[in-house]
Amino acid sequence: MESLIRLFISILIICVLALLIKKSGCLDNEGVIGSSIMGFILLYFCGFKYLVLLLSFFVLGVLVSRIGLEKKKAKKMAETCRGLRNVLANGLIPTIFAILVIFGFNWALVGYISSIAAATSDTFSSELGVLSNEKPRLITTFEVVDKGTDGAITIFGTLVGVLGAFLIGVFAYLLFGDIKIVLCSTVGGVAGNLADSLAGAIFERKGLLNNEHVNLIATLVGGVVGVLIYRI
Repeated sequence: MESLIRLFISILIICVLALLIKKSGCLDNEGVIGSSIMGFILLYFCGFKYLVLLLSFFVLGVLVSRIGLEKKKAKKMAETCRGLRNVLANGLIPTIFAILVIFGFNWALVGYISSIAAATSDTFSSELGVLSNEKPRLITTFEVVDKGTDGAITIFGTLVGVLGAFLIGVFAYLLFGDIKIVLCSTVGGVAGNLADSLAGAIFERKGLLNNEHVNLIATLVGGVVGVLIYRI
């Protein structure tokens, strides 16, 4: 009986969230379905805290994407509605880490948090970095390139990326109560962000990978680095 009540409450919460996300216009129909499935797995099998942390990434991402929106639209750099591929690129690795926690691998909690931190760090850098007046440079050669170039970085974009990872670490500390998570999240998140830029410069610019592949790499690197830092 208790499990049925929990199942009903989980489905109800996910349905409400799905309606709110759909109404916001941030995700298309496939994106809403994909995020709802991930959300249900986290809520029903892992607990409310896991879902809250993933939602914090979503909310932060929406907020920073709307900063300077008119300027981004003028430069054709705005993407206000995302789809299933974007959801999977940013949420698949954290969900896998969460599933590992379900099977008793407690260290995977840090991977879950740090992979979300990497996605948040990359989002902050991408959405806010383009608003900087700096001339971006390619991370591999440091040559000056156009804004929006795959693998391009700026000092401002890197710093706001650190902020994004740190914020996830703080939220995770408030939820899970382990102060070490803040450091692991920040370092792992920034590492994932830099891995995103490197993969973008080396592979995405040559058409070998797309943006979703690069984001997947970023979250994986972020999660692994976070776990390694935690275990040191």
